[in-house]
Amino acid sequence: MTVSLPYHFDSSAVVRVILRGVGALLVLAILPALLYVLLGRRDGVTALQLLLIAVLVAWFGRLFYKHLEGSRGVITADAIDLEPTSLYGIRLTGPVRRFAIEQFEAVRVERTSVPFDVQGTGGELVRLVGKHGTPNVLIARTTPNAGKILGRELAAAVGPHYEEANAGW
Repeated sequence: MTVSLPYHFDSSAVVRVILRGVGALLVLAILPALLYVLLGRRDGVTALQLLLIAVLVAWFGRLFYKHLEGSRGVITADAIDLEPTSLYGIRLTGPVRRFAIEQFEAVRVERTSVPFDVQGTGGELVRLVGKHGTPNVLIARTTPNAGKILGRELAAAVGPHYEEANAGW
């Protein structure tokens, strides 16, 4: 695999899948059950329990929305353009703007025990590490060793040095 510029990336797919699942659970499972219990059976206790479940699912969804990172954009030889990511018209968290490559100090590959594939073998996060107030940008979630290859080639293509670390999960 050789990185050629411009390099288009999208590491927000995982975030969108998780948030779609939370939304589907609320809309397709809990809401119909709540309506049935309220309108069909007129069971207030069960309705209260379902409402509590809906609140907990929504709370977890909010945590996922707020803390899961993902970004989309284009890396060129001199800059990175970060584009907005959204799900059903709702903008997901993350920076949206143009940064010069000089604002990044490294391409870091972080090893993690969280699997990104069906084999469950762990994975690697490839990110541009910002300096002096520039945010870190997640470029990719990869399987083991694929991140090292991508990270080295990306560092060679755009200039910041390459480093490896443990994700600390």
